[in-house]
This record gives sequence, C-alpha cells and structure tokens, in this order.
Amino acid sequence: MKRLFWIGVGVGVTVLVLRQVGRLNNTVGKVAHAVSPAGIADSITELATTAKELGETFRASMAENEAALTAALLPSEEERARAARVREERRAVDRRAAAESGGYDPDDENEFF
Repeated sequence: MKRLFWIGVGVGVTVLVLRQVGRLNNTVGKVAHAVSPAGIADSITELATTAKELGETFRASMAENEAALTAALLPSEEERARAARVREERRAVDRRAAAESGGYDPDDENEFF
C-alpha cells in the first residue's frame, strides 16, 4: 500500500513538473521569438502600425477640436450679414449727419482731418 501511495505521489509530482515546464517553455519561446530577428521585425511593424493609428486619431481629434473652436469663436453667416447691415446703416447715418452739418465725410478719401 505504501508503494502505491508513493507511486501516486510520484505521478502527481511528475504531472505538476511537466505542466510547469510547459508553461516555462511557452514563456521562454515567447522571449526567444521576441529577441530573434523575426520577433524584432514584428515589434517594429507593430510599433509603426500603432504610431500610424495614433497619428490618424490625433489628426481626427484635432479636426474635431478645430471645428468646435471655429463654431464657438467665429461668427456665423447670419451674424456677419447682420453686422454688415448695421455698419452700412451707421455709415448712412454718419453721411447724413455730415451732409446736414457740412462737416467731415468718413467716405471722402480727400479729407484727412
């Protein structure tokens, strides 16, 4: 009975050791592949792909932010048209006032002061 017990322990330990060696072999295989020329080429290719994706993401994000800033800071077409209309109305009022008082005409290029 003692022999059967020790045979069972030996089989169990053997199975555990073989599993650990298999895991270690996978790890060593991954490290060996990583430092081999093919592994280094794969790493460089992966790095280049990641850098390309990062650049594309950065450009897309920059375009979105630029569009948001443009919309937030620059006046719309309607606001520009309204401002031009207001400027023209003010110039017309200034011209009328100048004509009535005989004073300075802001549109006359020959008058300096």
